[in-house]
Amino acid sequence: MAHPLRNGDPARIGPYRLHSRLGGGGMGQVFLGRSRGGRWVAVKVVRPELADDPEFRRRFAAEVEAARRVGGFYTAPVVDADTEADPPWLAAAYIPGPSLQAAVTDHGPLPLESVVVLGTGLAEGLTAVHASGLVHRDLKPGNVILAADGPRLIDFGIARALDTTSHTHTATVLGTAAYMSPEQARAEKVGPPSDVFSLGCVLTFAATGRSPFGEGPLHAVVYRVVHAEPDLSDLPAPLVAPITACLAKDPVERPSPQDLLADLTALAAPEPSHPERRWLPEPVTEIITHRATLLLPRNDTGPATGAANLPTKESRHRPAADQEKQEQPGRVSLVIGNLGPTGLELAVDDAALGTVPAYETRTFPLTPGVHSLLVQSTRHRGVVRRIEAADGATVRMAYDLPRKRGAAPQAVQAVTFTPSWTSRMELMFKGTAVSAIILSAASLLLLGGLMPFMTLVASLVLGILTTLLNMVSSRRLTLNNSGIVFPFSSEANKPVRWDSVGQVSVIEEKRGSVLVLWPRGADHWLEGANSPDGTIRYQIDRLGFVSSEKRRRRFHAALRWFAADAYFEQL
Repeated sequence: MAHPLRNGDPARIGPYRLHSRLGGGGMGQVFLGRSRGGRWVAVKVVRPELADDPEFRRRFAAEVEAARRVGGFYTAPVVDADTEADPPWLAAAYIPGPSLQAAVTDHGPLPLESVVVLGTGLAEGLTAVHASGLVHRDLKPGNVILAADGPRLIDFGIARALDTTSHTHTATVLGTAAYMSPEQARAEKVGPPSDVFSLGCVLTFAATGRSPFGEGPLHAVVYRVVHAEPDLSDLPAPLVAPITACLAKDPVERPSPQDLLADLTALAAPEPSHPERRWLPEPVTEIITHRATLLLPRNDTGPATGAANLPTKESRHRPAADQEKQEQPGRVSLVIGNLGPTGLELAVDDAALGTVPAYETRTFPLTPGVHSLLVQSTRHRGVVRRIEAADGATVRMAYDLPRKRGAAPQAVQAVTFTPSWTSRMELMFKGTAVSAIILSAASLLLLGGLMPFMTLVASLVLGILTTLLNMVSSRRLTLNNSGIVFPFSSEANKPVRWDSVGQVSVIEEKRGSVLVLWPRGADHWLEGANSPDGTIRYQIDRLGFVSSEKRRRRFHAALRWFAADAYFEQL
C-alpha cells in the first residue's frame, strides 16, 4: 500500500519522479516513481550502510545485471538501475496489486482455484529466473504481487547480494526463515531446488494462511524446516501431493518448476468462455482495480516533495471513513482515442482532465452522472460533448483532427485509407509503360512495324485510361467498430468482423508491410481468406495505404482503437 512521502525523502531518483512510499525491506526503501514517458516503476533505494560496503556494491551490481536479463510473463522485470550512484538504486516494473502476504492477511486464504493459478504462474516465473542463471533465494509471500492477470515474482537475485554482508544476514534470515529450504537454513550451497521448496511453503500459506513449519522463535522455525515434517493437515486434498513433493528435505527429490507446472495445470479448471475471468476473490480484485485506477493519467505535474504529499491539517482530523469516501475515485471509465498527429487536451465541467498524446489512447476516471467534455488541440477550436453514464459504465470516444487548422476535432466512427497520390501517380506511370510495351510489341508482330507513332499514342492513351479507371474505383481500406473492409471484398461495405478475428498484426517482410488477420480458432476460416492457413494477408505499403510515417502511425492507432484486444503490435 502506498503512503505519502515524508520530509527528507528524495523527490527524484535518477530519471524517476517519486510519488509515494511503497514499503521497505532488508535492502532499503521502496518508492513509487514515474518515468518521463509516464511509466510507473518501483524504485528500490539501497540503505546507506549497505551502500558503504564495497563488497555489497560489487555483488549488487552483478546481481542486478543478471536480473535485468530475466524474462517471462510472471516476473516484474528490472528496467533500470544505477549501481554506482550514491545511494545505489534499481527500478522494476510496478504492478498495481497487493502482495500475497497482505491479501491473505487481510482477506483470508485463497480458494483452491486461485492457489492453482498462483502456483502455475510462480512456477513459470521461476523457470524464467532459473533460465537466466539466477536463484531467487528469497521467495516468500511478500515477494509475490497479485495482478489482475496473474501473479508476479519480484526481487529475484537480490538476496544473494544481501547475503554477502554479515550485518544484514541475520535480518534476512529473520524475514524469511519460515520459507527457506533446509540447505539454505544450514548455510549450504543452494540452487533451483531451493526455490521449489520455498514455493511449496508459499502455496501452503496461500491456501491455509500459515507456513507449513509454523511460527515462533527463529531457532525453533529453522529446526522444524531442517528436521520436522511440514504440517499440511488443512491443505486442500488436490494440493497435498504436489506441495509434499516440493517440501522434500532432499533437493534431488523435489520436482523441477516445469514438472510442478504440469502437475498444477492438471488441477486447473477448464478455460471459461467469458474472456474477462477473474482468478482472485472479489475483495482482492477490488483492491487491484482501485490501485490501477489511481495510476491512470492525471494532470499532476506539480513538484513531488515530501511536504507536498503530507496530509493536510483538515484531513488529519477528518474521520478515516470520510477520508476514504473523499478519496474514492469515480467508477465511470472515460476512454479517449486520438487518431490525429497532435495531442488532445481534455476538460470536464471546466476542469482540466488530462491529455491524450498523438495516436494514443488514454483512460480517465469520472464520477457517475452527466458531464460536459471539452476536447481541443493547439490551433484547433474545441468541441463540447455531453457525457451521461451510470456507475460502472465505460464511455468510449475517438477523435481525429481535420486538415483545416481552425476546425474542431471530429468524432470518429470509421477510418478510411486510400492510396496516396504519390502511389497513384506511380501506378499510372507503370500502367502506361506496360500498355506501351504490350501494344508496341503487338504492332511489330501484327502490323510489321507500321504506324509506330500512332501505336505509341494509342498505348499511352490506353494506359492512362486504364490507370484512371483503377484510381477512381473503390480501392479503400476501412476500419470501423464492426470490422475491417478490404478493397477486394466481394460485397460492398461487407467487413471482416472483429469477433471472428483472433489476432491482427502488421508484419514487416522483404516485400514491405503486410497486414495479417488470423482466425479466432484453429478450426475457423476467415471469410475472404487468401492464404492456405485461413488467414487474410494484405499488402498495405506497396499499395500506398501507409506510404508515409504519418499514415503508418495513424493506421496503427486505428488498429489499436477498432481492433482493440485483437491487435498485437510487432516490436
